[in-house]
Amino acid sequence: MSTAPGTFTPSSASTARAEAGHGIVESGRFRARQVAEVLRPGDADEVVRIVRDTARRAATGAHSPLHPVSTGFNWGLGSGSPVAEGATVLDLSRLDRVRTIDLRAGYAVVEPGVTQGELAGRLDGSERMLNLTGASQHTSVLGNILERGVGLHRGRAEDLAGLELVLADGTFTRCGWWPDERSATVQPHGRGPSLNHVFTQSAMAVATAAVVRLLPRPDEVRVLPLTFAESELPAAVDVLRTWTAQRLIPATTKIYNPVAARTYGVQDRWLVHICLTGDAGLVAAQSRLVAERAAGHGSPFVAAPPHAADEQVHRAYAGLPDPDDTLFRRKTGCCARCLDTARGLLMFLPVVPFLGSAVARAAELIATALEGRTAVPGVTMNVLDADTIDHVVTLGFPPRDARAVGDAHRTLDRLHRAFAAEGHQPYRPDIDHPLPRPHGVLRQRIGRVLDPDGVFARGRF
Repeated sequence: MSTAPGTFTPSSASTARAEAGHGIVESGRFRARQVAEVLRPGDADEVVRIVRDTARRAATGAHSPLHPVSTGFNWGLGSGSPVAEGATVLDLSRLDRVRTIDLRAGYAVVEPGVTQGELAGRLDGSERMLNLTGASQHTSVLGNILERGVGLHRGRAEDLAGLELVLADGTFTRCGWWPDERSATVQPHGRGPSLNHVFTQSAMAVATAAVVRLLPRPDEVRVLPLTFAESELPAAVDVLRTWTAQRLIPATTKIYNPVAARTYGVQDRWLVHICLTGDAGLVAAQSRLVAERAAGHGSPFVAAPPHAADEQVHRAYAGLPDPDDTLFRRKTGCCARCLDTARGLLMFLPVVPFLGSAVARAAELIATALEGRTAVPGVTMNVLDADTIDHVVTLGFPPRDARAVGDAHRTLDRLHRAFAAEGHQPYRPDIDHPLPRPHGVLRQRIGRVLDPDGVFARGRF
């Protein structure tokens, strides 16, 4: 049941914590933005009332634009903080229902506060699984989809089939594919013009639910760990690209630099995780072939010990929930709910060509960008396809050391400039480096039609 209009109950699950006139505490220690207030609606009906009320005030020019967040766990990019001053944070973490799961058709309908750990737990033991990410179990499924995050098996944008939306005038609507009694087969693009991705990486509506596609649970999941030396980086990447292009391995490979590889017990070498899934016989055959190629003459790879891809790694690729958040705690040293206050963390996420020379050049740009006392960052690379690979560059720093905070932010500025100069843009920016306003006529017209009065605050995209 909806609470009364204007009554909003605080949520212990959310990181969007701020009092009126104050900023949100977040791990990046970006310049603090003053927040008008934080509203925490309990259901979609309340979201409609809030948006309509904001729209009425926006028509007179006397309003605080809305900045929607799901659980707010967008660490290193601003968490729940808005880009501009004076926004009202619309914290959707109390919209936390899994409305529907259909195992046969392969979808779930979830609200913004549903975490990937919760949905994975609901699917445990079934023939379907969620495309988990490498982040905390407490992160929002819907929020990461809207960010077009990267899962362990495919980009999260591919998991999206439909969106339930509240537009800037308070209209309640849906786009994409939604289940009904006449349509038993999921059609991710719906019928007619495909509109789902007008609302991913945008700030033109509030998403109150999504249809999330689920993966068939494979008979076998095997993660093969390989390592290679720093000097072999270009050669190793080129071999992995060839294997991917020729379908020896799927486009799900992860590459960790020596700092990130420490999470998995590997010291002073680069680490590769190759995940093979499907029929047990096929996985066994692929595993033998990959092992033979990796051990062949001239190969840059060395087979890593089993602990480099332990049970927790396999569970993540198998879509199984981890209530202890083991891998996340290994990476960060703390729990999801305390990271914003206890750790300093900045993220830089560029996409580069899947070529040995390009990846080696990216490593060089990262090394030369380090400012002052900024430590060498952990870097995780996600293969997206045979042509592209993204980088997740993690800059950690002591959050209470003003000089270290300044050095980390100057490093981040240098990374943005250096990669942009070579044509490599981040696929997810932070609140201090929002993408320029779109220059395309069509995007500008869509924005003016959907939100002419600026009901929603300008986002990072």
